[in-house]
Amino acid sequence: MGFGKLFVISAPSGSGKTSLVRELLKKTDGYLLRRTITYTTRPPREGEIDGDHYHFISVEEFKDKIEKNYFIEWSTWYDHYYGSPASALQGIQEGYSYIMVLDRLGAKEVAQACPQQTVLIWIEPPSLKELERRLLGRGDGITLVQNRLRKAAIEIQQEKDECFYKYHIINDDLSVAVLQVQSLIKKELGV
Repeated sequence: MGFGKLFVISAPSGSGKTSLVRELLKKTDGYLLRRTITYTTRPPREGEIDGDHYHFISVEEFKDKIEKNYFIEWSTWYDHYYGSPASALQGIQEGYSYIMVLDRLGAKEVAQACPQQTVLIWIEPPSLKELERRLLGRGDGITLVQNRLRKAAIEIQQEKDECFYKYHIINDDLSVAVLQVQSLIKKELGV
């Protein structure tokens, strides 16, 4: 068995990346694809399950993991820590492939740590107006929505300017976006 790959999915907040990955993992067709579960210090949103959506831990636990080099990447966002376990690096050497949901900074760190096995996929909402509707629909307050919309506009422009990601998908219809990402993953894995 050869090396696996790290598929990194990034998108502005509210673009549907978590929903896309959840649906994608239901359609793996037997190839080895695992999801890395991010650690965070933020409190769970309604309906989020520890160990499924995120590993919810304290700031002290997170800082301890940083000191022990537990993360392949980590960052802070809106006063909360987020980090991805470095165990995926061992897994790809064993032939497993992983899907990670990361922000742009995290994606750059992972690509730098593991350039040969990292495949970067950018997901974008069909419009900022649709993104606003999605953010409001999940119960984010108006100030948070406005902050996320400003950040989304910046991230979308950065990607247009940099073209850092190998693949670009517009998430207008979740089922179509899932099929597009699934096709890219199969192509990259040669299955």
